Amino acid sequence: MTDDAAAEDEVPGANRLPACVTPLETVEDFLQEARARLPEAMWNQLCGDYGAEAWRTMSNNIDGFKALKLKPRVMVDVSTRCLRTSVLGCEIALPVMIAPSGSHQRWHVDGELATAKAAARAGTIMALSSASTFSIEEVAATSTGPRWFQAYVFRDRRVTARLIERAERAGYAAVVVTVDMPGTDSPEREVSFPRYNFGREFDYVPTIDPSRLLRNLEGMEATGLELPTHRALNQYFDTRFTWSDLAWIRELTSLPIVIKGIQTAEDARLCRECGVEGIVVSNHGGFALRNARATIDALPEVVAEAGSLEVYLDGGVRCGTDVLTALALGATSVFIGRAHIWGLTVGGEDGVVDVLELLRYELDQAMRYCGLTDVGDADERLLVTGSSCAAKAGDDLLSRLSKAGILNGSQLQAARRVLARP
Repeated sequence: MTDDAAAEDEVPGANRLPACVTPLETVEDFLQEARARLPEAMWNQLCGDYGAEAWRTMSNNIDGFKALKLKPRVMVDVSTRCLRTSVLGCEIALPVMIAPSGSHQRWHVDGELATAKAAARAGTIMALSSASTFSIEEVAATSTGPRWFQAYVFRDRRVTARLIERAERAGYAAVVVTVDMPGTDSPEREVSFPRYNFGREFDYVPTIDPSRLLRNLEGMEATGLELPTHRALNQYFDTRFTWSDLAWIRELTSLPIVIKGIQTAEDARLCRECGVEGIVVSNHGGFALRNARATIDALPEVVAEAGSLEVYLDGGVRCGTDVLTALALGATSVFIGRAHIWGLTVGGEDGVVDVLELLRYELDQAMRYCGLTDVGDADERLLVTGSSCAAKAGDDLLSRLSKAGILNGSQLQAARRVLARP
């Protein structure tokens, strides 16, 4: 399916919803259907609920998009619309990629094989997790599309080195280094729902083959390496890993390096200084710091400091207008995590394709209503003034006026309240 057309009726989904194998019309529909199919303990532990006390950061990610408003434009020739973009030199059919997440057999017996095939069918990229239930090589042999590999830095760094070397040999196009889970339990997961035993997931979910947990480590047991266990994976992350250690990863591979888990301008600047190729603004889907700010709120300052680095956003993307909003704030593309999981749960490979096609359709429609013909032209002009970077710029100006003595304390607070109004 192409998304670059010469006439209105040739634009995919321009006049109708995509024909889904699973007859669901929104990502929210897939969420509800997936929840009905999954064990309650598993849902509570891994997916959570919007607005639930134990999932504040996930809710913040969603609310961040709700606070931003797009501006419709009319009487613009939008008969031709292009959704294609390029990430690290690879052209993809739409600016939506599949984020790394572990153990896809939790959701469907075909696991990462189904997800990778779906990404290829939709013309986009899947990032394979180190904690996948199908190996680096199995996924590479199955998928015809481009793939990235996500690496954790383990206490025994030889484990990380071997995984990255295998990914490069298998034809993966980039290494995504996750840095926002520094060897800790997630307060919005393990602490909130301690009854769920990660080491016995196959007791909850019949689709999981126990022999496939941490499949990428198979065959490494007799090598003398300190290998993580599935139950205590987080405790095996290397808390000593610092910015200077990125040089070690650079020595391991010639592949582009993308850092996932950046949420501040300071860390974006350090990424630029360390010479990586890309940044993912991510808070680990809300699994890390409780009540962290939305990734869409962090995106503008990261983009401002990233320079020539590509910046991607992960967290809270539920519809096509979310995608367009992220692009308007400077993202090259977005990642989806939970959304593709719901598609995988409901319909396997076809379900993931359906979710991607729904997002493609919704993004295409949002572009049409906003008078945009190419995703590469998305910028802050699509957003209502005060709902984006302009709000931050306004706050910075108020701070300078206060420091200069032009505004007193009460005047500063009053002006900030006005600025914060939707």
